[in-house]
Amino acid sequence: MITYTCMEQRHRRRPPELKVDFAGCPVQATMGVLGHKWALLVLRNIALYRAVRFNDMLRITPGLTKRVLSMRLRELKNDGLIEVVERGQNFSRWGLTEKGNDALPVLMSMVGFGSKWYAEKVFSDKAPRPLRDVFDESYIRKVLGNLTAEPPVSPRLEVWSENSLAHVSNTRFGR
Repeated sequence: MITYTCMEQRHRRRPPELKVDFAGCPVQATMGVLGHKWALLVLRNIALYRAVRFNDMLRITPGLTKRVLSMRLRELKNDGLIEVVERGQNFSRWGLTEKGNDALPVLMSMVGFGSKWYAEKVFSDKAPRPLRDVFDESYIRKVLGNLTAEPPVSPRLEVWSENSLAHVSNTRFGR
C-alpha cells in the first residue's frame, strides 16, 4: 500500500503559490496537538479570557472535567505552547510561550469565523459581528502581528494585511 503526504494526495504537482514541497502536512501536524478536544479552549482560556489558574479554567468551560483539563495542560506544556509562570503553595498560573502566542492568530480567525457564521449560538441577539466589534482593533493588530509572514490572501476575504485590517473594520465580513 502506498501512503501519500497531504500534498501528494491533493496535487500531483505543487501549486504555484507554494514555494516548498512538504514531507508531511503542516495542518495535520498542528492538529496533532491543537486538534485534541478542549485544547483550543484551554489556549482560549489563558490567552483571551485570562483564566490562568486551573479552577478558573474549569469554571468558565462547561463540560471540561478535572482529569481532561490536567491532561490538556500537560500536553500543551509538553508541546511547548504553555508554561507555568507562577507556582504557589496551592496553585499554578499558566501562560503562553512564544509558540503559544504564535497560535493566537488561529484563535482570532476562529473567533471571527464563529462570530460571523454561528452568531445564533455565540450572541444572545443572534446578530453576526465583525472581529472589530468583538476585540479592540489594537489587540487584533497585536495578535495578527504574531504571524511571521502574511498568509496567502483569499480573493474574497482579505483580513491579514495592514490595509485589509481597515477593510475588515469597515465591513461585516462580506455581508
